[in-house]
Amino acid sequence: MTGQQMRRLRRPPLILVTNDDGIDSPGLAALRRALHPLGRVVVIAPDRNRTGAARSITMHGPLWLEEVELPDGTLGFATDGTPVDCVRTGVLGFLDRAPDLIVSGINLSGNLGDDITYSGTVAAALEGIMLDIPAIAVSAEGYRDGYDLSAPAAYAASVVGSILDNGFPCRTLLNINVPPLPLEAIGGVRITRLGKRVYGDQVQITHGDGRRHSYVIYGDELGFLPESGTDFEAVTEGFVSVTPIHFDLTAHDALESLQQLELVAPGTTSARRTAGEPRSFGPHPLTPRPLAAVFDLDGTLVDSVELIVESFRYATRNVLGVEFTREQMTANVGKPLREQMQLIDAERADELVRVYREYNHREHDRMLKLYAGAGDLLERLQEHGVKVGLVTSKSRPVTRMAFDVTGIEPLLDAVVCADETVRNKPYPDPILYCLQQLGVTPDRACYVGDSPYDLQAARAAGVKAVGVSWGVFDRASLEAERPDQMVASIGELARVLGV
Repeated sequence: MTGQQMRRLRRPPLILVTNDDGIDSPGLAALRRALHPLGRVVVIAPDRNRTGAARSITMHGPLWLEEVELPDGTLGFATDGTPVDCVRTGVLGFLDRAPDLIVSGINLSGNLGDDITYSGTVAAALEGIMLDIPAIAVSAEGYRDGYDLSAPAAYAASVVGSILDNGFPCRTLLNINVPPLPLEAIGGVRITRLGKRVYGDQVQITHGDGRRHSYVIYGDELGFLPESGTDFEAVTEGFVSVTPIHFDLTAHDALESLQQLELVAPGTTSARRTAGEPRSFGPHPLTPRPLAAVFDLDGTLVDSVELIVESFRYATRNVLGVEFTREQMTANVGKPLREQMQLIDAERADELVRVYREYNHREHDRMLKLYAGAGDLLERLQEHGVKVGLVTSKSRPVTRMAFDVTGIEPLLDAVVCADETVRNKPYPDPILYCLQQLGVTPDRACYVGDSPYDLQAARAAGVKAVGVSWGVFDRASLEAERPDQMVASIGELARVLGV
């Protein structure tokens, strides 16, 4: 995990505990007891064993939740859904706020190597990082009757305690596997990579009659490749394995090769291209590749659209007694808040700002989140030597609140807030000030934003303008500003930026 940026968790944290073995599992009870001293622990788990559920979800019916008493007398929630359903239920509004950490387990068997692709325990943790919440999966290798679960529980609590002290690797889950040994006999912790499982499965008929037959396809003969540095090696040698896992499944090394293939739409041929012309797969990379990429914050890197709308609604309703349309509330997003309120009511602008912030600050951590893939993009830019800046119309204190929620501050080389230049977007001043800090000239930079004011500021600053269509404003409004590129996903944005 060298070079991985770390995210700080609030203290005391709200910890969501789940599993795939079911609400009555002794592993779940042991995990809850171990984590209880570290924060507020809420249990949401399947009402029955869901081993092997992987990332399955409930799509075509409601989820039932029942408050139940756990073996230690505390209360938890049992659901007829899958482990992934449990996480989504806890994160998306069932709890009074989103959890700070998800811990899945203790699984009553190991989750090593390729096994993680089948595991409901690991799937629950993966759902956590999909929702930008730090997550841990804990498994007891070699579980059997009489197994002492205090060892994996103690190591889970130790890892969580270390995370609270030192931070959590951004957009990463930790897959912990504990060997079947007493606590005092375990050799320590090794940071590992996933090994390669060897399965002995084969199709075997058990009985049948006519056209209908019964088969068994999964056996108990499991092995692994003996490779150094793997989770298999660590557990076999009596060590706890901690494997960092992320969700980027794209085969980046294959992208360039695939672009050379003759992939054509039905009814067309490759001959319709000019000889030597590269095939188009959506937006083209900027040329030359920018040495600095500067980003807007709201609606570009962080999803704050509903927070902004509801804050506006709260302010205008309580101060002016007026219900504005969504279009009216978002018409000037991208400008500093005070300027927006002056356009609504110049005489009561200060009061509107105060009441807006009252709601916004209260609901900020619950309603704001990093767009999926945004953090990974910032990391890839840094890895490719591209300097990364942020220019926002937020004040510095409110920007700090967003950093605390998302953990992206270490990924930024320069930050310019609304109160740090005389003029703000759509004027070029904050972008030029940011480039001055980065040491990059405008002709080798771009600005990425979701509002017409972002694109106007980019044009005025002499940098390439890149519009993103997932924020407040629709694509037509942005295209009217004639940006150099328009993108509809983080993946397209990465291609435009050359990473």
